[in-house]
Amino acid sequence: MRFAGVPATMRRDDWLLVEWVAGAQPGDPFPEPWCQAHSPLQAMIGRLVEFGVIAPPAPGTDVATIARETSAAAKQWLEQHPRPPLAPQQVPRKMTWGPQ
Repeated sequence: MRFAGVPATMRRDDWLLVEWVAGAQPGDPFPEPWCQAHSPLQAMIGRLVEFGVIAPPAPGTDVATIARETSAAAKQWLEQHPRPPLAPQQVPRKMTWGPQ
């Protein structure tokens, strides 16, 4: 669900992703948890597309162009969307496998 282009309950790490992308410099390491993804860049772009921060890049677009355009779009998006209250991460208290 979206409200004014922003997911109704944007998780803290999602908002931090947009902020990181807006301020990222060439060579910066990918932030957690995105750096753990099989393809961090692809995972982050997918999430930013989902939020409406960017449109999906055209096939064949080089990585440098995607990075520049995504950073500029993230800065603009943050200017247009005041930071909402962030929903807490939903982490189970206890994860167990098998019978208790």
